Amino acid sequence: MTGSLLGFILGLLVTLFSGYFAVSIIEREMELRFRLLFAIPLGFGINSILYFLFLCLHINSFDCFKWFELVLTLVLALIYYNEEKPDLSKHKLKKLSNWFYLLNLYAVLIYLKYFINNPMGSWDGFRIWNIKAEFLFLNNPLWQNVFSLPHFMSHNDYPMMIPAATARLWNYTGAENYIVNATIGLFFTFGLVYLLYQAITYFKSEKAAIAVTSVFMILDIFLVNGAAQCADIPLAYMYLCTIVSLFLYFRKEKFSYIVLSILFAALSAWTKNEGMLFFAVYLVCIAGYFLSIKNIKKLGLFALTALIPLVLLVLYKNTAHAANDLIAGFAALKTYNFALDLSRYEIILKTFVKMFFLKFPLLIVLLLLCIKGFKVKEINKIPFKISVIIFVLMTTGYFCVYLFSPHDITWLVQNSMDRLILQLLPLFMFLFAVNLRIGKPDSVN
Repeated sequence: MTGSLLGFILGLLVTLFSGYFAVSIIEREMELRFRLLFAIPLGFGINSILYFLFLCLHINSFDCFKWFELVLTLVLALIYYNEEKPDLSKHKLKKLSNWFYLLNLYAVLIYLKYFINNPMGSWDGFRIWNIKAEFLFLNNPLWQNVFSLPHFMSHNDYPMMIPAATARLWNYTGAENYIVNATIGLFFTFGLVYLLYQAITYFKSEKAAIAVTSVFMILDIFLVNGAAQCADIPLAYMYLCTIVSLFLYFRKEKFSYIVLSILFAALSAWTKNEGMLFFAVYLVCIAGYFLSIKNIKKLGLFALTALIPLVLLVLYKNTAHAANDLIAGFAALKTYNFALDLSRYEIILKTFVKMFFLKFPLLIVLLLLCIKGFKVKEINKIPFKISVIIFVLMTTGYFCVYLFSPHDITWLVQNSMDRLILQLLPLFMFLFAVNLRIGKPDSVN
């Protein structure tokens, strides 16, 4: 028992420290709050990719992989501290309000309640993500059967970030231990909450951050999905990291933030299929921006940086070699004819309105913040416009997925729309909050 606990702690520390040092090497001047919050998804993302590559290379000794990760983390630390000695004056975190901590405690308890009720995950958490994690945990050639599971709802073409991250920590622990699953969910769920809070505080004000984040944090549907062991909350985290990095780029004018935004957009594609749409939309929008201002140098750097994750994603799809139900339906069943079926439009829109009022009623409270209207700060105009375009294109893409899906449309929207809303909701709330005209003048940031 003690050994499994120590192994779990070691695996978690390797995850967080490797993410922290990777972020810090890419951008050395970043504030500690963003370093820590970016380190969570980057650490889990990088180490899940390494674990998956370790399986693909048929290295069946996890001890070898463990030592590789430890050495890599040490190398990242040496690279960082070799050029910059620790400056503790930079590493101070401001104490948040007691009200926010109290709500945070309440939200954690609700999260744990849902997790304890479903320790193996919700329907998708068990049937898709944890089943795949069990295959990846095997450390033998049988793991490749993960791409040929018999039921179509297993989604054999899905990316492997969550299963690989879970299987990796199970190996550190020595067994399938659902404390691992609970911990991964906690880090992604509340890391997302704190990133939303810190981003709004930095680009707007602390009062706006408390108001918006408090409502988001206690949404029952958010906590349920955070504990469900699915990929939607981690995906929302990747989306928000991408956009916050983009805002930081236009604030700091340092290309390192574009590199970070590329990494997070690419990791969203490694998290879930919707993330592949996001990555594609992001690449087109940012390339379009650099092209519009005729900055060919940065466009070239952007393309070269994006090339590596693009190649890795193509290699993964080639390895998985599993059909996608939407693409297969579009070609074989000619689902493009659904574009003329007005009843599908009606079902999608009606379900959205109904679901919003039934599962997201607390968001209506935020309408009170709109009394004084909105104002886009000059320094935020460009990243705001780009982010809105990304958001609109993603929303359109999600709508088209429903429209052209070969599955029963009523069943599909009723069982998935709340999760699609959650994927984009933190991004929407960030864009909503940074432009509010409320309270005192914006922070000096």
